[in-house]
Amino acid sequence: MLHTRKLLTTLFFCLFSQTLYAEDSASETDYFQDFPVVLSASRLSQPLSEAPNAMTVIDRKMITASGFRNIPDLFKLVPGMYVSYYKGGQAIVSYRGSSDQYARRMQVLIDGRSIYMAPASTVDWANLPITIDDIERIEVIRGPAAASHGANSTQGVISIATRDAGAIHGRQVSITRGEKGINDVAARFGHQGETLDYRMTVAYSADNGYDNLTAPPNNMTLANAVRGGLLNNSNDSNQARMLNYRADFHPDGIDRFDIQFGFNRDVQIVGWTDSPNSNPNHNLISNSNYAHLGWIRVLDNNDEFSARYYHMGQQQSEAFVIFSTQNVMQSVQTARDELELQHTVHLTESNRLVYGGAWRRDQVAGQGYVQALLTFYGRPPNYSSSLSTNEYRFFAHDEWRITPQLLLNTGVMLERDGLGHENLSPRMAVNYHVTPQHTVRMGASVAYRTPALAELNYRILVPPATGTPGALLVPNQTISSLGLMPEKMFSREIGYLGEFPTLATSLDLRMFSDQLGQGIYADLAARHFVNGFTAAYQGIEATIKHSMGDASDLTVNFAHELARSNAVAVGLGGGDFATADTLAISTPLNSASLLYSRRFSHDVSFSTAYYYQDALQPFARTGSFDRQLMQRRTDMRLAKAFNQGNGVKGEIAFVLQNVFDMKYSEYVANNVFNRRSYVTLTLNW
Repeated sequence: MLHTRKLLTTLFFCLFSQTLYAEDSASETDYFQDFPVVLSASRLSQPLSEAPNAMTVIDRKMITASGFRNIPDLFKLVPGMYVSYYKGGQAIVSYRGSSDQYARRMQVLIDGRSIYMAPASTVDWANLPITIDDIERIEVIRGPAAASHGANSTQGVISIATRDAGAIHGRQVSITRGEKGINDVAARFGHQGETLDYRMTVAYSADNGYDNLTAPPNNMTLANAVRGGLLNNSNDSNQARMLNYRADFHPDGIDRFDIQFGFNRDVQIVGWTDSPNSNPNHNLISNSNYAHLGWIRVLDNNDEFSARYYHMGQQQSEAFVIFSTQNVMQSVQTARDELELQHTVHLTESNRLVYGGAWRRDQVAGQGYVQALLTFYGRPPNYSSSLSTNEYRFFAHDEWRITPQLLLNTGVMLERDGLGHENLSPRMAVNYHVTPQHTVRMGASVAYRTPALAELNYRILVPPATGTPGALLVPNQTISSLGLMPEKMFSREIGYLGEFPTLATSLDLRMFSDQLGQGIYADLAARHFVNGFTAAYQGIEATIKHSMGDASDLTVNFAHELARSNAVAVGLGGGDFATADTLAISTPLNSASLLYSRRFSHDVSFSTAYYYQDALQPFARTGSFDRQLMQRRTDMRLAKAFNQGNGVKGEIAFVLQNVFDMKYSEYVANNVFNRRSYVTLTLNW
C-alpha cells in the first residue's frame, strides 16, 4: 500500500512553501541550473517542467563523473531502472524491475535510430558502434511514450544523443588499462569548418567479464552452489572493434545535413562450462553496421521540416558441438530501413504542433544446422527462414498554452505493424505552473508493444525425454502463434517539479500507476507464444539535484515500487518459485543512487557514487541460488588534467568500483561483481 497521504502532504509543502524569493538573491542563483530543455518526450523542444512525461537527463558531466566504461551502467542513475548482466557482455536494461534477458518493453534510440532489432525485438548492448565517450547526453522517458515513439515504448524510452560533429577539433587518444583484463583504446579526430564539421572514432574494447567462481557466493551452501552450477562455470570475455563517423554540412542558415555511418565487430564467449549437451562455451560473433542521413530545413516563423533515412544491419553466427558429436551451426541476419518525415509548426503564439509519419521495413533471414533436431526430435536438422514486415506510423503532438500557467500536451500515434494490427496510442498531460518555480503535472497514456517476430514465427520444441537438449526455439516460415495480439499498457501519473534557488536545489517527484494487459509469454504446453499475462505497477520516484557552488554537484535518485501479476495462474513460475508471483518478487521494493562530483584547484576532480537495490529474484530465473541479495556499491573517480604545452593537453583518471568490495550477484548468480579498478590516460592535441 503506497503512502499516498504522505506524498500529497509533501507535494503541498513543496508547492506552497518558499514561493517568493528576494530580488537580491541573484548571487545565489548564478550557479543554479534551471530544468534542462528536452526533446524526446513530445518531439518538441520543451523545458523539463513542460514535458508530458517524467524524464531523467544524463549529461556529459554526469557521464564523466560516473566513471563507467559500459553504456548500460549509466542507467543506474535513473530512478526505477534495473541494470544487470546475463553474461559479461550481455546487459539487461529494464524499467519496473527485472525482466528476462531480452527486455523487450524499452525503446532505445541513438540519434533517432531505433536500435532494438528483430527477431527478438531487443537491444544487443555489446554490439553498439559507439563508445561511452561518444555520448553527449541521454534523455530517459520514465513511462509509456508510444504516442511519440511507437511500439516497444510501453515502459519508456532511452534516447541517446551522440556528440556533435564539431565537438572534437583536432586529435584525441585514450587508453584504459585495468583489472579483469580491461583493455580499451580509442582514437578520435575532428574538424570544424565554415560549412562542414566532422568527427571520427576508431576504438577497441576488451575485458574478461566476471571471475570464475571457485567458492559459493553470498554465503550460499556448497550444495546449493553445486545444484545451481555456479562453480567453475564462467567464461565470458568480450572483444569489440568499432568505427563511427559523423558529419554536419550546413551550407547556409536554412539547411543542415547530418551524415553518419559506423561499424562494429564483437566477439564474446557465451554458454556455460557445465552445459556440454545444450549450450557449451563458444564464440558468439556479431557484426553490425549503420548509415544515417538527416536533413533539417528552417522555415518562416521558426517552423521546421525534417527528413531522416537510415539503414541498419546485424549478423550473428555461432557454431558448437553438443553430446560430443551433435553439430550446431546457426546464423541470423537482420536489416532495417526507415524513412521518417516531420513538420513542426507554430499555429499561434500559444500553440505548437508537430506531426509526421514513418515507414519501416524489418527483414530477418536465418539458417542453421542442428543435428540434435534429427537425433532427439525427429525433425530435419537443416532449417532456413526469411521473414519481413513493413510498418507505417503517423503521429502528432500539440502543445497548447491555455494560460501562462496552464499547458495542455496531447499526442497520438497510429501504427500499422505489418502483422495485421492497427494500434492507436493516445497521450494527454496537463502541466500547471503554480509559480514559475513549481509545477504540477498530471498525465495518462496508452501504449502497445507489437509481438516480436520470434514470438510470432518461432516454434517451441519440447524435449521428448530427459537428457535431451531441452526446449528449443526454431524459426518457422509461417506464423506459429496464431492470433497473437499486441501487449497493451495503460499508465497514469502525477508529478511535481520544484526549483528552490535559495537552496540551489531542484526536486522531481512522480507517483504512477501502470497496468499491462494482453502480456505475451511462452506456453510450453501449447508450444507457442500466447497472450494472457497481466500485471500492475504502482510506485513513487524522486530526484533531488543540489549545486554547492560552481565546483560541486550532487544528484540523488530514489524509487519505491510494487508489482503484482497473474504469473501463477498462467504458469510462469517454476522451480523453487512455482507458487510465487514471479513479477512481484523480481521487482525491488526500494532502489537508490547518489552521484557527487567536485572540482578542486590545480585541475583536480573527484567524484563518488553509491548504488542501492533491495533483494529480488530475477525474472525468469527459477532457482533460489540465483536470488540477488541486497546490493550496496560505492564507486569513486579521481582525475588530474594537465597541459604539456605545444598544444598538448590531457587527463589521467583512476576509477575504483565497488570500493568496499561488498560483493553482489548479477542476473545470473555466476556473475559476482567484486572490487575492480582501471586507469585512463587521455591526450588531446
